[in-house]
Amino acid sequence: MVIDTHAHVFFLDKFIDYDDKPLFQYMEEQKVDRCSCIATTKAENAAMLESVGKYGDKLFGIGYVNVHDMENSLKELRDNVGKGVVRGIKMHPYVEDYVVDDPMLDPLYETCLELDIPLLFHNGIVTFSTWPSDEPGKIKTPKYECIGFPHQFAAVLERYPKLKIIFAHFGGNFYREFLCLTERFENAYFDTAWLRHYAARQFPPVDIHRWIEHAVSILGSKKILFAGEGTLPSDIKECKISEEQKEDILWKNASDLYKLGDEYGCGRKRS
Repeated sequence: MVIDTHAHVFFLDKFIDYDDKPLFQYMEEQKVDRCSCIATTKAENAAMLESVGKYGDKLFGIGYVNVHDMENSLKELRDNVGKGVVRGIKMHPYVEDYVVDDPMLDPLYETCLELDIPLLFHNGIVTFSTWPSDEPGKIKTPKYECIGFPHQFAAVLERYPKLKIIFAHFGGNFYREFLCLTERFENAYFDTAWLRHYAARQFPPVDIHRWIEHAVSILGSKKILFAGEGTLPSDIKECKISEEQKEDILWKNASDLYKLGDEYGCGRKRS
């Protein structure tokens, strides 16, 4: 069993980190049983809802919340979680122009606690300085201060220790700091997406298998989720960790955190 927890809705047509092949071809070739369908804009959210509705046996939704239109977005989130379409939300503060520990986000965090769904945050410094806007013909200019720094996430987790937060990309270039946060806070997790991008930018460069093994040696295997974007199931299988630890990362943790269970063919026995 393999569950990929970090695949964007636009990967359905072209998986940019998998030789531009369609998502379902990636799933077939890599023997991925279930895949997330992530939205990061209002337009993508509509496409995500349609895709998950059509391919519910293969996909589960990770939705978008417009933090600048909180009331309407949270209402939509509640509706879609209630329908079982959305299992979590994706947060990208860099392109949405907010700071993660701003009190304006408290209603969002409190809603996620109430609904018991995780927040998947982009982490790490990115190399782009523009991003498409929902407004036709316009682009956004992201602000560096909105990248999402470790001390900001620490403030959120200190305020909401039961909030489930997934740090994408192993924290990216903030790996050491986010490793400590994930070790400290019970409900903090890592995902393995896009690791080769950040591994190549470490100095010295890092082999992603050794990187994953290091994280497991500190955190154990129950706080790490398999996520693609260039990281493959074989990368987990080739790590020098136990078979049980590989299963935790490849699917068990995702099944628990996103409440997939028998509904998605992921029924299992865990101690």
